[in-house]
Amino acid sequence: MAVVRAAALIVVGLAALVWLIPAAPMTGDGQHYIEFVRNNLQHGASSWHERRILGPLIVRAMPLEAQDGFFVLTTVSLALTSLLTYLAAREVVGAERGLAAIPLLFGTWVVAPNLREFGLIDPLAWVFVAGVWLATVRRQWWLAAGVAALGVLAKEVVALAAVAAAAAAFDRHRPWKAVGIVAPAALVVAVMTVLFPGSGTDANGYVLKWVRDGLFSNGAGRAAFLFFASYGALWLLVPRAWAELPPHLKRAAVVYLLAAVMLPLVGSPERMEEAIFPLLVTSAVLATRRWSAVLVWILALADAVFAARVGGDARLPTVLAWSGLAVACALALWGYVVSRPAPRLVRAGPRGTTAPSP
Repeated sequence: MAVVRAAALIVVGLAALVWLIPAAPMTGDGQHYIEFVRNNLQHGASSWHERRILGPLIVRAMPLEAQDGFFVLTTVSLALTSLLTYLAAREVVGAERGLAAIPLLFGTWVVAPNLREFGLIDPLAWVFVAGVWLATVRRQWWLAAGVAALGVLAKEVVALAAVAAAAAAFDRHRPWKAVGIVAPAALVVAVMTVLFPGSGTDANGYVLKWVRDGLFSNGAGRAAFLFFASYGALWLLVPRAWAELPPHLKRAAVVYLLAAVMLPLVGSPERMEEAIFPLLVTSAVLATRRWSAVLVWILALADAVFAARVGGDARLPTVLAWSGLAVACALALWGYVVSRPAPRLVRAGPRGTTAPSP
């Protein structure tokens, strides 16, 4: 059964990354979430972080110390995100081809960097983003609205998935449907903003300060590299997949692509771009649907090695990581210069003939 194989693949992949990646939970924002739980949700995080209450509430309810609880929350969240991403891919390209969505997701910034800094609440948010995307693919619009409304309690960026779902559902004869999909998530975000209005700076001030002092502090080249590194070769597959996206997913894709341009303005490019993973993974499985399965997995694993080493500081040779990126990009570009997305591998047929691989 394909779902069982998908679950086994997820477990093996996450176990390998946990073994390879040295944990650093008390770095960046992760330390604030951990302290927030340790202090019984009373203090230890700014009000901006306190809005993202769902993850800390879950960890606090666990019979574990806060740091251990966040590790469990992160690994389980990444497993669920991977499974939901597979289920969405299965709807688009079928159960067998959809399995490639799992290693393709592992080759993005969604997995390895979050296993390293597992104190963040981002992985929980990605469960909801993946859930909204699955509902969007299936055209289950009110389910998408409900999942997004709950998801913004994990992190407000889940509202982006609701906007993409609304774009997918848009019908000029029934515009209220799109409004109804976004409204619950927007209302929850508004309520949480009133309850936790911010500390010491307004949103405009934060954005301006980040653009001035953060985004280009190491040069435009560095910022562009971080943007590209978030998905590596998968960026190159988006144009190839565009014609094959169903019309409603094309509308959702426009929202995600516009967000891709804007997200680096409010945070580190490589981390902010995580929010658009449904589009990148779906595009990748569509662009490679006629490839040999072997070639798809080579691309996915090569990208995953790069993301694990560069994004998660995995115990892998640096030259292997960059070689992996080069191989993945070469395969992605190769698909544009051959008549088909990629040639199918051949196997020996009866009496010395050849036959296409299954």
